[in-house]
Amino acid sequence: MTRLKNFAQIIIDLTIVVISYMIAIWVRMDLSFVNFTFYGAVISNIPLILVCYFVIFKILRLDKSIFGMESINEAVRVSVACVLGSAIVFTLITVLKLSLIPRSIYFIQAILLVLLMEFERFSYRIYNLLTKKSKMVSSDATRTVIVGAGAAGMMLLREITTNKIYHNHVVGFVDDDHWKIGKFISGVPILGSVDDLTTVVNSNQVELLIVAMPRIQLKVQKEIIRKCYESGCKVQVITSSQDMISSQGIKRSLREIGIEDLLGRESIQLDNVLLNDFIEQKTVFVTGAAGSIGGELCRQIIQLNPKQLVMIDINENGLYDLQQEFNMLIESGLLSPDSKFIPLITSVRDVKALRVLFERYRPEIVFHAAAHKHVPLMEDMPIEAIKNNIFGTYNLIITAEEYGVERFVSISTDKAVNPTNVMGATKRFVEKMIQSRSFNDSKTKFVAVRFGNVLGSNGSIIPLFKKQIASGGPLTLTDKNIIRYFMTIPEAVSLVLQAATYGKGGEIFVLDMGQPVKILDLAEKMIRLSGLVPYQDIDIKEIGLRPGEKLYEELTLNKEDVSTTPNNLIFIAQPVKIDPKIIERELEILREVLEKTYVSDDDVIKALQEVVNTYVPNHFGGMKDV
Repeated sequence: MTRLKNFAQIIIDLTIVVISYMIAIWVRMDLSFVNFTFYGAVISNIPLILVCYFVIFKILRLDKSIFGMESINEAVRVSVACVLGSAIVFTLITVLKLSLIPRSIYFIQAILLVLLMEFERFSYRIYNLLTKKSKMVSSDATRTVIVGAGAAGMMLLREITTNKIYHNHVVGFVDDDHWKIGKFISGVPILGSVDDLTTVVNSNQVELLIVAMPRIQLKVQKEIIRKCYESGCKVQVITSSQDMISSQGIKRSLREIGIEDLLGRESIQLDNVLLNDFIEQKTVFVTGAAGSIGGELCRQIIQLNPKQLVMIDINENGLYDLQQEFNMLIESGLLSPDSKFIPLITSVRDVKALRVLFERYRPEIVFHAAAHKHVPLMEDMPIEAIKNNIFGTYNLIITAEEYGVERFVSISTDKAVNPTNVMGATKRFVEKMIQSRSFNDSKTKFVAVRFGNVLGSNGSIIPLFKKQIASGGPLTLTDKNIIRYFMTIPEAVSLVLQAATYGKGGEIFVLDMGQPVKILDLAEKMIRLSGLVPYQDIDIKEIGLRPGEKLYEELTLNKEDVSTTPNNLIFIAQPVKIDPKIIERELEILREVLEKTYVSDDDVIKALQEVVNTYVPNHFGGMKDV
């Protein structure tokens, strides 16, 4: 079918060539006098003319044009082919003295041929554009303004006006280049600047704003998105100029704005050379690989060309899903077919199973993300938090030392700072174990990376709010004054990888989480992003702090000496000297509790307080409306 279409195109083009010569003679003879001598001269040279143009058209691939999808590049190529063909024909006929027609006819013919060929190719597109505009104006299409009158905005306008899958009427652009304001792009006016958005939206009954500025700085883009959000319109963003020009098209690069767009974080800069040297051709273990942080660690590590990535988790379904995700990336060409990733089901509690895996694969780097993280659940079963978070980590630590792992990176949390809950206390003890390893003769460099909440992670507030909005509300928050630090999962994991490259042993790296966010503000913004009105369409209910929860999270202990790193978003809490013998004695205290036939939660809490002297449990409850 494709060959048939190409053949038909070349036949149409060659027919236009012959017609252009005939019209040129008619024009040259003042549109009234018909000179059959000149027509006969052209007809006698038709074989030579067609051969010349056929060769030129094939060389410049004019037969490969897609009807209705012509571009400026296509127009230039057509013009070059027409002029070049006419010049070659004129030269051959003149040199070989094959005809006696006036030279002006060749000049007129070249101009006519360019016009006819361009009209043939662009006529459908012009017709489609005109009819599309007519339909949009008279229909209930979404009234749209494109934010950004640059290359991306122009591509988006063309896509919307020519592709039937879009049901939009572009009423105009806004752009911060004041020189452009008042001018037109393809007949569409530039209505004002970003600061004029409210006026533009109200005066044009705009329903949708599309931010088409994929190449500007993230900080600037987020400020523009914030202004769009405040206009009250639905907002979409073009995320990637690469997707726009790829076969995936603009549709793939369009996304709805999310709460992360409104948090105002600056873009993260990474030392990619250092990261590649750190991971490339190394065997890397990731525990908790089926979790949100562990899974994203695997996604970013596999792109850094490790020798092999061993993904460990007790969650069978989650690990299987991650394996299938990587297989699909390979099939789609987004991941190298040489990538080696090995999903393995086991628990960090099982030290014998860990030794088998370390013996088999000999890892050089271990990222430890496996942990029980849900604060209320750990308050109800503190003994499980100790078994998994403390002794599971201890199993990994001693096995890593035994097999000569180069770097061991433990994922910590801001809840480990002056902990008020069991989960935070167990994580603080893990940090103490990490710090103690820098004061022995271990060849393994142990470090921890501490950060706050991540958007969209398992158990975080964002997925909960989304579910509550979908079910009609109310949104529940523990306290209207509670604040938290937030970071996206990819951001947090990128900084974890970068911090790991800096580690010399015993450090606790602290990530800059940006400005703390008031959860009440977060809830209200999420409701508005869903096109609803807080307290009117969706209510917000305050239910009181949960056991172990506190209003404000901290990222550093008072006695920690914090210093900078080459990355301005990563800081180092300098090692606190902890004797490994003290850690062993404290582990023995915890073992004694675990080995009791019957142990109460109070016994577990007291043991934790004994080994983590900054742990002060709290208990809250109650329910009230905001």
